[in-house]
Amino acid sequence: MGSARTQCRLGEPQGRNVHSIVALIGGFGALMGLFGAFMALFTGGVGISAGTDGAGSVAGQGFGAVVAAIIGMTGAFVARGRIRTGGALLLASAAMGILLALWFYAVGAILLTAGGVLAFWASPQGGENE
Repeated sequence: MGSARTQCRLGEPQGRNVHSIVALIGGFGALMGLFGAFMALFTGGVGISAGTDGAGSVAGQGFGAVVAAIIGMTGAFVARGRIRTGGALLLASAAMGILLALWFYAVGAILLTAGGVLAFWASPQGGENE
């Protein structure tokens, strides 16, 4: 009567490819955030060299954005095994990056947020963190 066809739905153990997709989106977002953080560091360094006011704070925010990007890379790595934990790290990285280096981190934050939301949307609703 019924076919033995396995359906791959989001949130089911057969849907392990969702973990890979979240990791891929989050990893690329973290790399884009890291690029933006280095751009903030470069801009702050040029501003410090030119002697402008407030350039030191831009450089400091760039260092904070590098830390946020590292948290995002960690979240992308963790999402392959524990999707909710990885998604939480991706969302935390996006929020931290936006607070520290708004325009420099914008593209990375959009991708990190997309990966984090997908991780929570696709995760099982039970108490398991699969």
